[in-house]
Amino acid sequence: MKLFSLLFFSAFAGSTQAMPALDDDAMTERLAACAACHGARGEGTPGAEYYPHLAGKPAGYLFVQMQGFRDGRRHYPQMVYLMRNWDDAWLWRIADFYSSQPMTTLDHAPPAALPPEQRARAMQLVHEGDAVRGLPACTRCHGAHLEGREPGIPALAGLPVDYLIAQLGGWLTGARHSLEPDCMSQVVQHLQPGDIRLVSTYLAGLVPDLDSRPMPASDEPLPLACGGTTFPAAAAEMSP
Repeated sequence: MKLFSLLFFSAFAGSTQAMPALDDDAMTERLAACAACHGARGEGTPGAEYYPHLAGKPAGYLFVQMQGFRDGRRHYPQMVYLMRNWDDAWLWRIADFYSSQPMTTLDHAPPAALPPEQRARAMQLVHEGDAVRGLPACTRCHGAHLEGREPGIPALAGLPVDYLIAQLGGWLTGARHSLEPDCMSQVVQHLQPGDIRLVSTYLAGLVPDLDSRPMPASDEPLPLACGGTTFPAAAAEMSP
């Protein structure tokens, strides 16, 4: 288990020491309800266009998202129902399990190809940003290859296009919230009409490197202040 996992787990697990040790097979059995949408080990499921794969994402990110469903920042009914009675100790156990799994290839239909002009706009936003509109590149936070960054920034490459559109649209409409300061809410407000679809389509077509892992945590400041993206920021919001 990574050093970050050990620190995070010991600090916020509460009663976790009383839990029995669970290997991957035991965790897979206990998380059968999650497998229908996310795959037995978080690898995703074919045809599940509205559900993300979880395997290989930073544990801190997964933990904070599950807290969000439980605590009212995110509102997908099925997830709210599952998370409503789970304490932080169990949420961290789940996050650590999925985080330790290998990256996965595409398990959904590839998106339709973008016309050249639209693809160029999507690539600009993802890899360069748009200084005129005050938009940093996606890669500045999510990694040069969109592989994510420890401890709290997710990978983006290869997620289903409909899922990406729904999440970015949720920030745009206020249906989704992150820990404050909510940088993604700021980002989507500066996008041009249609940019969400272009960026989502481009990201969905990227095939993750199966040997990649999220970038290690860094002291280098992010282009925007984002809640839950560093260990201290996430820790300040967590319930014991």
